[in-house]
Amino acid sequence: MDRHQEMTKLKTIKAIAETLNQGNNLEEMLQTVLKELLQVTELQTGWIYLIDPQGNYQLIADIDLPPALSWQAKRPMCEGNCWCIKEYNDNTLNRAFNIIGCKRIDDAIKHQWGKTNEITHHATVPLQAGDERFGLLNVAAPHKSRFTDNELDLLEAVAFQIGTAIKRMKLYHSEQKRAELYQTLGQFSANLNAQRATEENLIHSAVNEIYRAFSWSGIELQCNQLKAAIQPITKKALYTIEKQFQIGETKGKLTISHEQLGPIDDEIIQQLSHHLGILFENTRIESKSREITLIQERNRLARDLHDSVNQLLFSLSLTARGMKDLNDMDKLHSSLSYIQELSQEALQEMRSLIWQLRPTGLENGVISALKSYGDMLKLNVDVELSGVLNLPNSLEECLWRVGQEALNNIQKHANTYTAKIYVQAKKDQVIMTIEDEGIGFDPNTIEKGASIGLSSMRERVELLRGSFQMNTTVGKGTVLSISFPM
Repeated sequence: MDRHQEMTKLKTIKAIAETLNQGNNLEEMLQTVLKELLQVTELQTGWIYLIDPQGNYQLIADIDLPPALSWQAKRPMCEGNCWCIKEYNDNTLNRAFNIIGCKRIDDAIKHQWGKTNEITHHATVPLQAGDERFGLLNVAAPHKSRFTDNELDLLEAVAFQIGTAIKRMKLYHSEQKRAELYQTLGQFSANLNAQRATEENLIHSAVNEIYRAFSWSGIELQCNQLKAAIQPITKKALYTIEKQFQIGETKGKLTISHEQLGPIDDEIIQQLSHHLGILFENTRIESKSREITLIQERNRLARDLHDSVNQLLFSLSLTARGMKDLNDMDKLHSSLSYIQELSQEALQEMRSLIWQLRPTGLENGVISALKSYGDMLKLNVDVELSGVLNLPNSLEECLWRVGQEALNNIQKHANTYTAKIYVQAKKDQVIMTIEDEGIGFDPNTIEKGASIGLSSMRERVELLRGSFQMNTTVGKGTVLSISFPM
């Protein structure tokens, strides 16, 4: 190679290297590089194929194709097979090669698709970087049936640069795709976590949300004997990835089908299946917790009925029975007054229990309901609201039930007729604090019935991912505070 040829080669490699280091649009970059290569080498036409691991090829760039090859939107270049692609797929084309003849040009001449501009042969060079292969670079010129070793060396050097740039861009796009998919995965999890649904409803919501978020063609989700699916509507051959998951007592399988699924999709589907396992296990646990809370609520009502109404009615029964033998009108009158007091007290207790089951005024908001409940208990309740209270039904019910239990405890045990309720509604948090200046108590010596009530309140709050705190001292009252993230 003379000095002039050496300088030409270096200038070509330098110019192409500068182009390859700019931008991240693969198609535009290859088109520009191919144009520069042809200008420096004084060749007339060229084209680049990208070839996937399955042997499918795509014409990604071309310059000045003759009419015979650009016929009908470059149909001769995009259909059928040829020697260079066959050798590439057979893994026998590992370096720059002189093509003795081009099947695509031969077919164009045979079918009279147009002029070939005197092009009969081309050189072909594999695009690769290390062990990875990406496609082919082909160049040609009129009346040129053979390329010199120096020309082939230059083409190999350029092809290696192109292969390295393609690898870099594929890595860049892979990382970009990974970041986008993980962001989508995060939003998907947030959307489903915000739903409070049964497993039957959740499995259908999950499949629909996956389809909306990721746009995969086919989705099938099986979990705990339940199944939901969106079948692919395309007739194209689909790749399939299947991932099984098991979290606690939850078992399931996620199957995704799509036209193209790569390692990043496999990674995301693995993470997605793990998220689904956690979500369904949490839903199962919450369902069990709700059942336990309901049983505790029933037990509490049964206990309250026994401790209050049942005892009062028993006293009424004994008093009425004793009146049969009374002859003294004063004693009879006193007993009737006592019966009246007992019946009023029993009626009050029964109203309180019915109120707990069907709170009047809850449709007007939890603040109004708690105020009304305090009035019904003959408590002077001072309520203070800070911010705008706009809560989900589940959260509003929790505030109501906890406030109801707290006011009930104040009325029965605190030896006071006043209470204060503070509710703070912030952008990211809601806090409710209930205070009394009663006699307080020692948490270590609390009675079993009251302990169940406190445990029930704590479980309600923690079930909705809230925090529960209670501070009390004998003789100094009680402060109960609960908070929830919004």
